[in-house]
Amino acid sequence: MLQRLFISGLWVCLLALNSEGADWRDEVAPLAEVAPLAEGIDRLTLAAGVSYPINTRPFQHQEAAWILEKIEENKGEEWSQTLELLLAKLKQDIGERKLLRISLSVVDDNGSSFPNSYGEGYQQGMNLSFDLKVCGKFYDLCPQIKLNRDGITSNLKWGYLEVSKWNTTIQAGRIPHWWGPGHNGAWLLTTNAQTFDQIRIANSQAVLLPWLGSSKLEFILGRLSKQTIGYRNNGSYTTKMEKPQLIGLRFDCSPNRYMEFGVGETCMLSGRDGLKIRDYLQAIFPGNNATTQETTNGPITNRIASIDTTFRLPINHQWLKNAEIYWEYGGEDYNPTRLGINFLSAPANLFGLYLDTGKTDMRIEYAENLDDCVRWYTHGQFQEGYRHKGKILGHHMNGKSWYLHLTRPITAKQIGFIETEMIDNKITGINLGCLNTWRLRIQPDDGARIDYEMGW
Repeated sequence: MLQRLFISGLWVCLLALNSEGADWRDEVAPLAEVAPLAEGIDRLTLAAGVSYPINTRPFQHQEAAWILEKIEENKGEEWSQTLELLLAKLKQDIGERKLLRISLSVVDDNGSSFPNSYGEGYQQGMNLSFDLKVCGKFYDLCPQIKLNRDGITSNLKWGYLEVSKWNTTIQAGRIPHWWGPGHNGAWLLTTNAQTFDQIRIANSQAVLLPWLGSSKLEFILGRLSKQTIGYRNNGSYTTKMEKPQLIGLRFDCSPNRYMEFGVGETCMLSGRDGLKIRDYLQAIFPGNNATTQETTNGPITNRIASIDTTFRLPINHQWLKNAEIYWEYGGEDYNPTRLGINFLSAPANLFGLYLDTGKTDMRIEYAENLDDCVRWYTHGQFQEGYRHKGKILGHHMNGKSWYLHLTRPITAKQIGFIETEMIDNKITGINLGCLNTWRLRIQPDDGARIDYEMGW
């Protein structure tokens, strides 16, 4: 019942969001990259006191331009040189229509990968890759060419066509997503796996709703990679190889400069004998006994949902200017309680703390998705679980993880950073570099990678 009301509310909000806002696609182009633009906008909106839902990413190009314009209007007397440097850099970045990233990786084993790198895998030894990001009025593309000992391969990292009208954006193609306040991971969708074919419908720019403030809604319908699906059909157990579909909904709102709330759900979907309209409706609007029914005669589903909240605190102390705390709570398939109310099973938590002195900033995240009965991102019927081409669509770790990210200016024109992650009491990665220029990634058990990016 609660989930039915939640989904119904999302569709009502979609109609409301589509009725307002200006279409300004004639001026700017789409932008698919999630980081480091999101990291910079997060810091600047907090410092400038701009109220906008920023936990649904990536930002569209015109959306990012509008946010930076509001930041420019709101920056006050305490605005530091570091923040001004970051603001100028982000303005430059969203004006670049072409970006070339060159990556050199040396890994120990075949199939090694780095988290949140669009599912990119490597061959043992040296790998050299070239990513060319090109954006225009109605498209955003990032083809990749990779050289290694096995030869030359090519791949479309992401790429989609886009039209926008009446504050509604429709995209078709391979589209990246990041749903949630975490910067090292999120429970539903991240850039850990390769992008998949899909259609995305969302409002082009957040609009004001009563009580909720600036609000955004996003709906996706896509198809994942082929995997083995086990199910009962007419009383007998059978398996099939199929590409399951994925439905996703997320609503994100910022009532004021101090808080932001988000809620979302994704559902893997397959039919026992093909998919019918009622199967889609049952997947999106599950009843109280939906999870039980779907193991025997309904559509085959695997749902994951989460809610998140962020509190932003302008402190303006001599040693601390701003702070932020956030929390994302997620769960696997809904199970009915004795009262007949659907409730998330296998709860998982992600906590974050962010501190900014105006010059140096630090982010700490802790995530845990351990449960006595359920192993996250696995499923009894979808035998590869919540994955696309072997990579988890959500948070890349399974267990417990700590994440630390620290930035500080190192020259008058460069902001340096260092970050590290520890999973299950073991350091799994160390990254350092300069924002938007170069990055060195080291994974003690796998290898190292260095990225260099330039735009024009």
